[in-house]
Amino acid sequence: MPIYDRFASIYQRGPYVRFSQNLAESVLFDYLESLGFQPTHLLDVACGEGSFAVAMAQQGFRVTGVDQSQRMIDLAWARAREANLSFKNDFDLVTCLFDSMNYLLTIKDLQEAIRCVFEALKPGGFYIFDMNSIYGLAVDWMREKTYIQNEADDFIEIHRQEFDYENLVATMEITIFKQDGDLWERIDEVHRERGYPIADVQFLMDEAGFEIIDMFGSLSKRTAITINSPRFWIVARKPE
Repeated sequence: MPIYDRFASIYQRGPYVRFSQNLAESVLFDYLESLGFQPTHLLDVACGEGSFAVAMAQQGFRVTGVDQSQRMIDLAWARAREANLSFKNDFDLVTCLFDSMNYLLTIKDLQEAIRCVFEALKPGGFYIFDMNSIYGLAVDWMREKTYIQNEADDFIEIHRQEFDYENLVATMEITIFKQDGDLWERIDEVHRERGYPIADVQFLMDEAGFEIIDMFGSLSKRTAITINSPRFWIVARKPE
């Protein structure tokens, strides 16, 4: 069973949704205005339960969401072709948010994902995405290796994390105990994210044909990337 399928109902009750809604309602909208760019058709890759896509639609965008699994996205562009995902020059803007690109565990998969986005964009269109940095996965994630991420009267969500320094892969084991009538159901999922050197991501973007417009450590604050930025954002443009 793909990741997120059983986790989906708990995911939408956690802090993750607030990240997406805030991004759509203020951060991204303000940034696009600062660019003087007014896209109308958005492709949201790894749209999950749709909080970002719906919020963008409420801002007036025509939104297409790509969701691999039945209930939540299997956050891997490498599998997009298996879902018959094929777009060419269709979108003004493509987004891939909340470190979804880190779920691509090989350079080949990351390269293919970037190529697919490039093909999906109209000339002059923008691609905006974020990734966890190597520092974010190896240091920030490891500050608390076991913790309670979310809880309510009818569930508790526990995370356990470790980092493979040789392969730059962080593993997060999620265990959920969810009430089902008089019984409690246990749900276990394993999530893996790979950290990539920023220079490698830049190279792949250049190779695909993108022009990198901006790079940030924080999109909301529009701060520069530093050696201890846990996350980085890339804004790129497909040349006309």
